[in-house]
Formats: sequence, structure tokens, C-alpha cells
Amino acid sequence: MIHVQPAQEMRVDFAVWAVAQTPKIRTVSTNSFAVPPRLFVEVPEEILIGALVNGHRYVSPDEDAATGQPPPGTPPAPAPGSPEADAAAMVAATSPETVQAAMDAALLAVDLAALNAGGDEPGSELPAGGDNPATPEEQPDGVFLCPGCPKEFTTARGRDTHARQVHPTGRE
Repeated sequence: MIHVQPAQEMRVDFAVWAVAQTPKIRTVSTNSFAVPPRLFVEVPEEILIGALVNGHRYVSPDEDAATGQPPPGTPPAPAPGSPEADAAAMVAATSPETVQAAMDAALLAVDLAALNAGGDEPGSELPAGGDNPATPEEQPDGVFLCPGCPKEFTTARGRDTHARQVHPTGRE
């Protein structure tokens, strides 16, 4: 069971929803409900905002958007004047083509270092850019390569989650 303690202003609304379920959702204290996991996914978002779920504050994407908070997992903005802020300002002022060229050069340097360390067979060709050289046809079964970096994943879901968190594009 998932223990939900609705926000004080939402207790009546949550109780109305809870008793409308079949079977009715039971209470575990004067202000908490025991919700089966299969029904928890059906709880309306608006009555969960401000609630404690298993002792943790329920984080709603709608609530964060309304308050201007970044989504969970988004790193905090660096403090003004810090080295991180200066670096972020430099990256923001740099053209995407320059950034891509620098990333391509860094990947090439890593490939050359691996070749020099004996990581590849002599005479093997290095990739000609920052893109992941393996096409889906060339990838071994069960290996999912990130298109933005050389990281490998065992599932497509893992790769997609990594790509959304580490290589966000088109977000405003």
C-alpha cells in the first residue's frame, strides 16, 4: 500500500475520491490513506499536489511549472561569479558549430589515446566525427549506444532516459 497524506486543503477532495473507488480506500490515520499501487496511478493530479506520499513530498510537474521551479533532476543554476557560471556564460556565447568541433576533437583525442594504449587493433579506422560510429545494424545485440556520447546501455529505455537528462535539446 502507498500511504498518502493529502494537503490539508485537499483532504476532503481526496476523501471524496477515495470513497468513490471500488473497493473503498481505507484510512490509516486521521489524515492518511492507504492507496493500492494500481489505484495510485489513477489519483487526479490536482488532489496530490502538496501531499506526502510514503513520507515524501509529492512533486508534480504541474506544480513545478506553475512556481517556475525546474523539473526534478535538473541541476541548480550556478551562483553568479562562480567558475561554473563563467563557464556556462562562455558556452552560451560560443556558437554551436564551435562547440561541436571541440567535442569532435575531444572524441578524436580519446580514440587516439585508446589506439596508442593498444585498445584497438593496429590499422583500425577512427570515427570521422563526434557522432557515434555504430549504426543500429552494426551494434551488437542488447547494446544501445547514446547518439550524443560514447556511452553504452543495456536497454533502449536506459539510453533514452540518459539522453533526456544528459543531452537535453529543444527544452525552453
